[in-house]
Amino acid sequence: MTALILFLFSAATAAETASAGVFDRIKDIYETPDRLEELQQSYDASIKAMEGQLEESRKQAQELIDRQDELQRSNEAYREQNEALAQENERLLRQMDELERSRESMYRKAAVAGGIVVALIAAYALSVRIWRYMVWRKQGRESRRHADDGRGVTLP
Repeated sequence: MTALILFLFSAATAAETASAGVFDRIKDIYETPDRLEELQQSYDASIKAMEGQLEESRKQAQELIDRQDELQRSNEAYREQNEALAQENERLLRQMDELERSRESMYRKAAVAGGIVVALIAAYALSVRIWRYMVWRKQGRESRRHADDGRGVTLP
């Protein structure tokens, strides 16, 4: 009897488990189209989100490319400006060197002219001394000849 009760009890519990599984499967079969629609909607939403992200990424990539092109143009403009400034600096340096050489040449010419002037003054002073000496000597000879006359000349 106990075995019969246990058998019925175990059969009842097994039947409930089996019937619940069958009912759940049937229920799942009928709910599958709803779930498929949910999955399809979720999939479509994911696709749209990914497309939006892809489009945003494309926009950002295009903006970065445009920015890079702008920076390259700006860099090229700076490079050309630097080259122009370097050429201008080179021209100015050559001009400064030329002016420096011209100034040095002018100083040399001024020094030579000053030396010539000093030499001329010295030559004039020397020639005047020589002339006076010669005149004094000549007058001294004549004064010795005319010492008797009282026409003698003396240098101060």
